[in-house]
Amino acid sequence: MGRFYYLFILLIALLLMIIYDQYDAFLLTLVLIFTPVPLFFFGKWAGKRLSVTAGGPSHASRGEAVEITALLTGPFLSFLGSPEILLDGAPWESFEETKEGLRFFFTRNAIHCGRESIGKIHVSWTDPFGLFHYHRDFPSSSYLVYPKAVGDYHSALASLRKLTGSDEVEYFGATPYKPGDNPHLINWKITARKEDVYVRDSYPADSEKIVLAADYEKEPVLRDTIGDALYSLGLALLSARMPFRFAFATDRGPVTAAIHSREEWLDGLAGFLRAGTDGALRESTLSPYIPICYLTGNPDPPISPILHPAIWCAAADAPRAALSGREAIYEALGGKK
Repeated sequence: MGRFYYLFILLIALLLMIIYDQYDAFLLTLVLIFTPVPLFFFGKWAGKRLSVTAGGPSHASRGEAVEITALLTGPFLSFLGSPEILLDGAPWESFEETKEGLRFFFTRNAIHCGRESIGKIHVSWTDPFGLFHYHRDFPSSSYLVYPKAVGDYHSALASLRKLTGSDEVEYFGATPYKPGDNPHLINWKITARKEDVYVRDSYPADSEKIVLAADYEKEPVLRDTIGDALYSLGLALLSARMPFRFAFATDRGPVTAAIHSREEWLDGLAGFLRAGTDGALRESTLSPYIPICYLTGNPDPPISPILHPAIWCAAADAPRAALSGREAIYEALGGKK
């Protein structure tokens, strides 16, 4: 009905009561005057029983458009007028009515990797006659945004080669042929460059030759640099059939995972994005004899005294770092910032 029509009818009732002095006009005026009182409390009470379930995709990649849905439910939703949802102050783009309630759709751009917040959820509604307006704010949730790969595998492996002390970047993923090796595993690309025959390497499950360690930085730009470099290095190692260990810290303590396949790498990366913190090597139990590539945004990160990692710092001007700054890291990967 709206406030304008309500006031118009109330004014007519008052005029009828004054002009004609009739009992019916008096009762109509009383009803119109006191009707908003139960409506006000009903709209407020029904709104407290509203709930919102908002969520994004299981994961997205940095730079992609992400669809976010918000489901508004409540036992008295059908009696409320004009329910609306704002996500970070922006209106919905489309909606649909379902058996559960009203589903609103929003589109956002996944700019930064990591734990991305869906945003502030603001719900507004009116009483059944549209006389009173109400609103509530609901807690936000988050979804995971994966980093994107940069550069090329050859450049990434060449940069990691410096940690192993090998002068032959081509040896990643290949070993000299020995009698009894499967001839179907001959690495023809490397064999063509060398005088000897090489076969594709296949390391045992417990023979990780390098460690990737990373900090989850709060600063989005630093986190993007670390995430992109980490993701790219992992893919490069897997492309060379070279297993590795992945180390990061959480609120519950350090975590290390053996990575042998792309699926294990995506799972490990998801765990890092979901629960990772900084100080990946502060309390690490890693072996000091395995090369470590440590990606962090801290120019002077805390490191266990038994470890001597090669630090790739996303922040510029890091004197202890082998690589310092976004541009230097991306260049080492063969990509652009």
